[in-house]
Amino acid sequence: MANTTDILITSFFDEGAIDHINMITGLGLKRVTDGEKSGGCKVLSFECFGSSPRCIGKERIDQLIKTFKNAPFEFPENAVLIINDDNGDFTGAVLAEDK
Repeated sequence: MANTTDILITSFFDEGAIDHINMITGLGLKRVTDGEKSGGCKVLSFECFGSSPRCIGKERIDQLIKTFKNAPFEFPENAVLIINDDNGDFTGAVLAEDK
């Protein structure tokens, strides 16, 4: 096993919220979507940001979840945080609108 914490955030063009999360957590989430058409007639409206650092531990995962829920998303109903931690500290999805 790679011993990493895989992190993915999908949102609706809320780069300011991602900058806020990066500033507080230091996780360096980067855009992973390319802005191309995705099997339809328009460019996909959702952006994805991700990071895969070495396992960050329960405390930092809890900090990430709290920061995500309090981030200044313009469209929190469209923001989802997905975490898969190899050490089993957390695996699942978190909705920004569930504060």
